[in-house]
Amino acid sequence: MRSILVIGAALLIATPAQAEILELKNPNWKPVPDTEANGTSYIEISGIVKSGNKITYDLVNAEAAYSRVEMNCKAQQFRTIRMGYFTTRSRINYQPVNDPWMKPETAYHKALATFICSLKLK
Repeated sequence: MRSILVIGAALLIATPAQAEILELKNPNWKPVPDTEANGTSYIEISGIVKSGNKITYDLVNAEAAYSRVEMNCKAQQFRTIRMGYFTTRSRINYQPVNDPWMKPETAYHKALATFICSLKLK
């Protein structure tokens, strides 16, 4: 019985997480200024959500990698909560992630933080 539990636990650990699918409806991608050194990144403007001090937004980098990011403009910290890739122009396969909050320290991350925090959101 014990060996069955050990084998079952090993199978659960070895099983990759199932990707989830996001279908974008009429996305409005805007280039982020000052991200050109790494290849321009884009933020999907129509899907931005503000809740208290946090702003949640979708991001695509120059390699077409997708991320959903939370930014706390007051604390000047951000974290990634989803990562994935495009399967079509509007469909994204992603997996939730639980990255820690961190300060934007690179020029690229500072440019993203400056852009998202400068938007006039309701």
